[in-house]
Amino acid sequence: MTWHDCTQPTRSDLHVVQRRYRFHTLDIDDCLSDHERPKIEEYASYLFLVFHIPYGSEATGRILKEEINIFFGRDFLVTVRDGKSPSVDRLWRSLHTSKRRKEEYFGRGSGFLLHRLMRDLFVESFPLVEGIMRELRRIEESLFGSEEQYGMLQAILMLRRNIIIMRSILYPQRAIVAHLEQKRQFIAEDLALYFDDILDGIERQWSLLDTAKEMSEALQATHESWLTQKTNAVIRILTGFTVITLPFIIVPGIYGMNVTLPFQVRPFVFASLIFGMIAATVVLLWYFIGKKWL
Repeated sequence: MTWHDCTQPTRSDLHVVQRRYRFHTLDIDDCLSDHERPKIEEYASYLFLVFHIPYGSEATGRILKEEINIFFGRDFLVTVRDGKSPSVDRLWRSLHTSKRRKEEYFGRGSGFLLHRLMRDLFVESFPLVEGIMRELRRIEESLFGSEEQYGMLQAILMLRRNIIIMRSILYPQRAIVAHLEQKRQFIAEDLALYFDDILDGIERQWSLLDTAKEMSEALQATHESWLTQKTNAVIRILTGFTVITLPFIIVPGIYGMNVTLPFQVRPFVFASLIFGMIAATVVLLWYFIGKKWL
């Protein structure tokens, strides 16, 4: 039983293991490709697996994905990756530092080692899903507990993007793991339950993401309703002030025309106009406040 972990390999590096285990050339090309879809390919002597493992970017807060290619045979395991998988590094170091663990894992065959590797890979995505749920609760509390919500749309959109990315990563791999546990030629019957446990974990994450998707859509709709309400309130206030100031606009506009108007030469006309405009403004203001338009 052997395990080869190829980190950022060149084509010549992969040709070495290709000649030893007779891997298909197309699989080697897939390993060197930057964007290969998750899949499982079956050959006479091995399985070729492509997994996408999510991880969080501390700089941007976005969820990204790393591709891991696995060649799995009856007595060997070959992993090809770019080197961004802490879980693979931990498992590799633990087998090198613990002779007992190495004998246990290797003694139970390549199927058990593949299970431990996949379990660690998918367990690492649980904190990302839990982080999404925590962010949902934080946004929900802020949405209903704060008046200042104008900057919240960006947080909601960022969260929805991470949910979409996580769902796009997990969706095809549910079928891959379900298909893998049925490969009795490579997976012993007593190990099927172990892979079924991995599938259960993926299904739990999928269920949480389904809930998160619905909640994020509801939060975005609520936030948009809040913005619409605030916008309408601002427009209502501005419209009210426009109507209230109409007397100060209309009357001076009329008397500012270069034509003869009634009563313009009589005394106290100017004072009467000022008083009338103020009175009209006060009446309009009182009426709008009474109607709760202001």
